[in-house]
Amino acid sequence: MQRRILVVDDEPMIVEGLTIHLTWEALSAAGAFDRLSAIAMMAEEDYSVVLADLCLTTREEGLQLIDEIRRVSPGSRIVTMTGHTNPEIEAEVLACGSMRLLHKGDGEQVIVDAILEVLAEIEREAGKQEELDVEALYQHTVRLLHSIPMRRFGLSPQQADDVVQDAWLLFLEKRGLIHSPRAWLAGTVSKLCLQLLGRSSRLRQLDEATLDEMLAGGEGVTESRMIVNQALARLDPRSRELCRRLAIEGFSYAEVSDTMSLPIGSIGPLYMRAKASLRRSLEC
Repeated sequence: MQRRILVVDDEPMIVEGLTIHLTWEALSAAGAFDRLSAIAMMAEEDYSVVLADLCLTTREEGLQLIDEIRRVSPGSRIVTMTGHTNPEIEAEVLACGSMRLLHKGDGEQVIVDAILEVLAEIEREAGKQEELDVEALYQHTVRLLHSIPMRRFGLSPQQADDVVQDAWLLFLEKRGLIHSPRAWLAGTVSKLCLQLLGRSSRLRQLDEATLDEMLAGGEGVTESRMIVNQALARLDPRSRELCRRLAIEGFSYAEVSDTMSLPIGSIGPLYMRAKASLRRSLEC
């Protein structure tokens, strides 16, 4: 079981101290200093437990973070910590979806011990889920999961299939950590849709120099090169060959003219059209 913890507090010393203590317990710990940074981190990584300060500038923001964790990372357990508490505050925090409310004044080790108890609970529940009927779960969620990409995010049926398949692969890898499979799958599909749309938006903003660099496989663009290769596969054969020979293999216009039996004066305009087709393919 991979046990990853996210500590969220607007006081860097608290984040540093708790992450160090958690690391001493052989846990993988990361820190964030505000709500937006925490949400961005959860969009990229899965965390078993999110340990968050109730008062991130204001108590309302801390409660907002709890609500956003439940939406963005439904598989994460939430533990809240605060410097000041009373029964009314505790009831409010637990009603919002946090598992526990801890007092900072009790010390870092008490907080770490509480995190270890939560992880033990996760492990016990994981053992109970070993008999989960995956096929039945798939049948009961398949329509819902496909509707999220298409209705909520406007993706095509093919894109929806790809997103749902990726979510299921992640689920099968992490099922021992997931205590609410349906909610986790729905949240993960939404997260993957946002990542896909964000990537498409960045690709739409590519200038010609950046597109040429991606085609050529420049340093630091490994992921982009993989995306470009997938887009190339969707082009017509002539456009694909023009992009490969000119940008990737470094052929001259004369060499392309000879090997593809095209007039040399047509190579430039054809290549520009091929790159325009590639750009549209990247946006799909």
